[in-house]
Amino acid sequence: MANTGERVYEVIRQRILDQVYVPSQTLVESALAEELGVSRNTIKTALMKLVNEKLVEIKTNKSAIVKSLNIDEAVHLLEIRERLEGLIAYDAASKISHEDLDKISGYLEEMRDYLNQNMLKDYSATNDKIHHLIYNACSNTEAIDIIKSIRVQLRRYNKRTILISGRSDESITEHEAIYKALRLRNPEEAEKSMRRHIANVRNVLKDNYHVLF
Repeated sequence: MANTGERVYEVIRQRILDQVYVPSQTLVESALAEELGVSRNTIKTALMKLVNEKLVEIKTNKSAIVKSLNIDEAVHLLEIRERLEGLIAYDAASKISHEDLDKISGYLEEMRDYLNQNMLKDYSATNDKIHHLIYNACSNTEAIDIIKSIRVQLRRYNKRTILISGRSDESITEHEAIYKALRLRNPEEAEKSMRRHIANVRNVLKDNYHVLF
């Protein structure tokens, strides 16, 4: 039963992240139970886990909907993310391994290739790999847990900022600056470069919210 519940949770969660279920869409327990071949209690449990992740919210009539973010909420989350990612990069600069630095260098090459081929989905996936290597080098697990929660909530919006004209070139330059600071073991510059990167993401989102939301 536990494995079934986890499977159902993962299916619904991934559909939200992939925008199969879009913001403000009602998630009907009976329909999901029939489709996935489980009980309504199993669906209810999965939905409550997603409420805790802030991907789903329960309305006053007890219906579950995919949580949507307005522009202010998204900007506030990115303000938090900027400061915490800066803290994480600062800590990681003195701890990240040479092996992981080499991996980041390789990922940057892949990202350039993906941009040249307009493979933006692959670009974003590789971008995520760089951030996760930096997280893994940081000893502040509490900050990392908060960041991962924020990234999940913002994922469907962050992934679209790369579509804004000129953003892809800015993004790769920002990641190269972060990598350079990490390679030099310069915590202050790593923090500054990371914060500049997230601040630019926030500004792109604010300036283009009518396209991204």
